[in-house]
Amino acid sequence: MTTFPIGLVLFPPPAQRVLSTIKLAEQAGIPMAWVPSWPVGPDGLAIVTAAAAQTSRIGLGTSITITYPRHPLTLANEALVLAEIAPQRIRLGLGASHRPEIEGTYGLDFAKPLGHLREYITVLRGLLWEGAIDFEGDYYRVHARYPQGTPLPRFPIWLAALRKNMLRLAGELSDGAMLIWSPPSYIRSVALPMLEEGARQAGRARPPLMVSAPLLLTKDFGVVRRLAQESFAVYSRFPTYRKLFEEAGYPLPSDGKLPEELIDSVFVYGDEDEIRRRMYAKREAGADEIMATVRPIHDAEKETRALLEVLASL
Repeated sequence: MTTFPIGLVLFPPPAQRVLSTIKLAEQAGIPMAWVPSWPVGPDGLAIVTAAAAQTSRIGLGTSITITYPRHPLTLANEALVLAEIAPQRIRLGLGASHRPEIEGTYGLDFAKPLGHLREYITVLRGLLWEGAIDFEGDYYRVHARYPQGTPLPRFPIWLAALRKNMLRLAGELSDGAMLIWSPPSYIRSVALPMLEEGARQAGRARPPLMVSAPLLLTKDFGVVRRLAQESFAVYSRFPTYRKLFEEAGYPLPSDGKLPEELIDSVFVYGDEDEIRRRMYAKREAGADEIMATVRPIHDAEKETRALLEVLASL
């Protein structure tokens, strides 16, 4: 079993494929699996709950549960089910998503996401860690108490954070920060300093930083470049990423295409030995944990198994 702090990220749909791969990852000795939720599509928390019932060892997390459409008391109630099925194996990853999705898709007000998340985490942690909350805020007014004797899961709460203010908030309040599409330069110059600043202001130790790593079993950079551009298409309309790349030293050109140097620094590709080297380089850049996404190119089953073996060997 790997001693490298790695989690495997599995994007639905289909849900059955995600469940099957989580079971393969558990057999391979991967310590953690994360399931995201798209704004429209299969719910990651529901898949994690199903996976909890079908596994016995692997840690499971949401990456992310989108907060605006889901009341924190609702999420806490759902988490109680996970606490019974898979105690000590769950992490709750939260994120606000982006204005175009929350306002354009859900029709909800995205004003002041930092304040919204601060209140959300306060309510959620009060319920899951203390069993009760009496809270009056700008976004939530919650007065709830679980019955005497309700087991409290005290799940770690991780926060998706990209930009400085959100990273600072993660340093202040979260049990860990999740960072995607980030080259080493951004990890060192922005992410870690902002987490440190938030933690220092709160008088606590810096929470761990988990960084994404898309894995491709190929030496052909042309293939990597093509898949990177395809992967980024879904994120390209969000200005947050453009600002992130600019601060990392990789400003996007007018056509919005990812620079080759950025792709090379974010994506983990090559043969098995080169993938191991690149994974260790991400640790050396400052990542405390890594969430790896397997991107098969030709033979999904064969390449997935091969990459799981690589991850388990780290």
